Amino acid sequence: MTPTTSTGRFGTLLLMVALALGLAGFAPATAAQAAPAPAQAASVKIRAAIVWAAASQVGQRETGTNYYPVRYKISAQIQRPAAWCGVFTNWAWYAGHATKRPNMAGVGVNQGHFATYWQKWAKANKRWKPIGQRRVARGDVIVYGSFAQSGHVGVVIDVRINAKGRATAVRTVEGNVRDRVVDTGWRSINALTGRNLRASGFVSPV
Repeated sequence: MTPTTSTGRFGTLLLMVALALGLAGFAPATAAQAAPAPAQAASVKIRAAIVWAAASQVGQRETGTNYYPVRYKISAQIQRPAAWCGVFTNWAWYAGHATKRPNMAGVGVNQGHFATYWQKWAKANKRWKPIGQRRVARGDVIVYGSFAQSGHVGVVIDVRINAKGRATAVRTVEGNVRDRVVDTGWRSINALTGRNLRASGFVSPV
């Protein structure tokens, strides 16, 4: 996989994403229609910030074997060098002020460095959305594989929804793909794979 946008065009993409996120799901208020609840507005803001953070990193490369960009090491708990797809998603959620994030200080498979731990954490925190439900939103983390197999994770930056409200395709930004951050482009939700593993579901940041 390689980035699908050039540096010059990417700024325009980011602006379009931010506008889409800010407006998605909101119609002009009428007498019979209340304004969005504060919690809903906060969720939209967090998701927009996560998407913006993730998308801004497309093209960033390692500086050595698993030495990901130092900005992703936001605390002493985070290892560097490391297989860093989970580190990248954690950083994007941190940048977007997600209300909770997986622990990065655990041992072995029980930490946010380990990709499929995101699935285990999400189930324990009621934030897991199995792939079969086709419920996904911008800012979610996509998980490939199931705990405790070695897998992969990335950040959902856009979603296509059908008339029944079910996702048909997603676009993701993922770290540590051929030693860099990539934009995977649009992919059918029925054909989502990473590291030769099928996507198992999504993790909500709010």
